[in-house]
Amino acid sequence: MAERLAARTALADASPRALGAPGAVTVALMAARGMLDVRLDPQAPGACERAREALGIALPLRPNTRSAHDGRAALWLGPDEWLIVVPDGEEAAVSVQLSEALAGMHCAVTDVSDLRAAFEVKGARARDLLAKGCAVDLHPRAFRPGELALTALARVRVIICQTAQDPSYEILVERSYAEYLWHWLEDAVTEFGV
Repeated sequence: MAERLAARTALADASPRALGAPGAVTVALMAARGMLDVRLDPQAPGACERAREALGIALPLRPNTRSAHDGRAALWLGPDEWLIVVPDGEEAAVSVQLSEALAGMHCAVTDVSDLRAAFEVKGARARDLLAKGCAVDLHPRAFRPGELALTALARVRVIICQTAQDPSYEILVERSYAEYLWHWLEDAVTEFGV
């Protein structure tokens, strides 16, 4: 029987350490997770309900939002596209469950686990750090927990999700840009007392 290979993050060889000044802002590479791209017509009768039953979370229908529960998240990427994030190793089973639940519907479920790396940026100065390279208004009146933006950070295409009020953000970046973005964050965080 073949052994399952262990997942490696985009920066596994670089071994980045957590950065930042506790109390101000911290930046860390997140552990590898499974990711599925789902294309589906949300207007198709029963489509969203069947997806919710298979995933255990609802597909958000409001633009630029995410729903999360029990280690899983669904991110709205477009009117008929979502990114489903699950704990590492669950992506194959979730893909099968979702495909079976949506059988007979015009849809696509694609494993994109190796496409992106994820960073966590959190702390009282997290907004200030991200504002150094991002034009999105992250003020609490404009950007709240459960919201996301498909935007650029340090001239790199990313998905920024606010995951908590404190504030805490998850930054998803294509793997090929992960090292560049890590070095940009390393430099940008020095302003905050590292």
